[in-house]
Amino acid sequence: MDNDWLPYDLKQRRRQNRLKPEKDQVKGWLPTLIFGCFGVLSIGIGIMEMGAGQMTELSCRKSATQTVICRRTVTTGVIRERPIELQKVEAARLQRVGRKFRNAYRVVLVTASGEVALTEDFKSDERENLDHAEQINQFIEQSSETSLELQVDDRAQSNLFGLMFISTGILWVLMAVVLRIAINRKTVLVKKMD
Repeated sequence: MDNDWLPYDLKQRRRQNRLKPEKDQVKGWLPTLIFGCFGVLSIGIGIMEMGAGQMTELSCRKSATQTVICRRTVTTGVIRERPIELQKVEAARLQRVGRKFRNAYRVVLVTASGEVALTEDFKSDERENLDHAEQINQFIEQSSETSLELQVDDRAQSNLFGLMFISTGILWVLMAVVLRIAINRKTVLVKKMD
């Protein structure tokens, strides 16, 4: 479009605005992108952590010869693994890893063919693991009991960690949105001042 009819001063202003509009604007896409990526990553980790909780079920029975046979089933999220048959369970003991003040524990079943861990993960709660080991040992030693059902559920702990990651991710995303709004307002103010 021909601008010959405009005064010279107005022509210069239009030319300057056309040539350098990006120099006057405040950039801000990089911090917004970083905060948004941290948020999405944290939410993803939280969702994965919530699905990683396990519930272990142990079902034991005694045969006519007082031999203890157990079946261990682990459910992770919604996936139920194939049960493991444990023949001739002789005892249960506590397995410990760690150092002086930071120990973790889990129950190990002693069988004629070797040892099998009750749970895949170690927990910091010694008392709970010791109670499970005592329950199994009492069942093995007492001849009057014929069956034992035991559940070890760590889904609540996994869900708590997952919710912590998800809420942190939501905060990161909100920070990205607030930052984007603040940058847009600053850009509008800079344009109005010109």
